[in-house]
Order: sequence, then C-alpha cells, then structure tokens
Amino acid sequence: MGSSVESNLNELIAMLEADIPANPASPKNERLEKQLEGELRKYFEQMGNIIPIEQIEILYYKNVRQD
Repeated sequence: MGSSVESNLNELIAMLEADIPANPASPKNERLEKQLEGELRKYFEQMGNIIPIEQIEILYYKNVRQD
C-alpha cells in the first residue's frame, strides 16, 4: 500500500512540475525549445547564404575597432 501512495505522490509532483513556467522539462517548454532551435537554424543558414564564410574575417577587421 505504501508503494501506491508513493506512486500517486510522484504522479502528482510530475503534474505540478509540468505547470511551473520555468520548468525546462515541461511539455510546453520542450515544444518551444524545438521551435526556437528550428528558427535559429534557419536564421544561421540564411546568414551563411548571405555572407560567404571567406568574407567574415575581412568584414570583421574592416568594421571592428580594436583598442
């Protein structure tokens, strides 16, 4: 019978944790994380298509002031 109570408490804790906004393991936050990863991947792929990798060093030294 103790196992049943423990099991019920663990289920209750898991349900409560899923509703905590800052919980990175909540299903909502995991979906948002995957969505953000996809958006960032697309962004950086577009950046790679816009700025050729060979030009990055030239652009850096042209536009960054080193004190």
